[in-house]
Amino acid sequence: MRRPLALVITLHGPLLGLAAGCGDDKDPTLTADTAQTDGATGQPDPTSGGDETAGDPATGEPDSADSGDEDDPVWDTPYCYPVAGPMKWPEPLPTWESEVVELVNAARATGGDCDTMGKFPSSAPLTVNPHLHCSARVHSKDMADRDFFDHTNPDGEDPFDRMAKAGYGSYALQGENIAAGTMTAKATVDGWLASDGHCANMLNPQYKEIGVGAYEGAGEYVFYWTQNFGTKN
Repeated sequence: MRRPLALVITLHGPLLGLAAGCGDDKDPTLTADTAQTDGATGQPDPTSGGDETAGDPATGEPDSADSGDEDDPVWDTPYCYPVAGPMKWPEPLPTWESEVVELVNAARATGGDCDTMGKFPSSAPLTVNPHLHCSARVHSKDMADRDFFDHTNPDGEDPFDRMAKAGYGSYALQGENIAAGTMTAKATVDGWLASDGHCANMLNPQYKEIGVGAYEGAGEYVFYWTQNFGTKN
């Protein structure tokens, strides 16, 4: 289990992962001992790394944080059914997920400075995609159930494997942020925004879709969060 003692940059094949502690004086529940974040971006070429993007910036899309994606047939598939609500994903988890999307879209509306990753202008809101929503939930639950914190699970599956299993095919760009230990949507998003790579994932105008998974479980950090981003071809 990685400890958030300092900024660590590691390469996982096509992933650029960043792990960092996110202390926040405004939220006593978020400390260097209990919270972690990690970001990853990728593209179809599995030999490439970093935060390269493809496609045109998004413009003018409606805000759809409350997308009603729970009616999509993806939730009836064998991969996604175990994380479908309402009985399998009880409140307040779905509310927390929606809050994360709203906070990300609010940040995108104003743009921001992600320090080493550059400044990002105002961009269009992300649309909730049920396939990304499923893959994010699967990973958050898995991290809690098997008590690990990483983009790659103990079986060797990375974010792009999970997104594919959830049915998110033919993409131009994909990415993932993960966090653990934060008890609120705001504390989690604030932690991501304070970390260059995670901030860039959220503010990147070339991303068009998002899925968020929040989970409270028996893992060391109790609360686990995943953001999956995508842009289809």
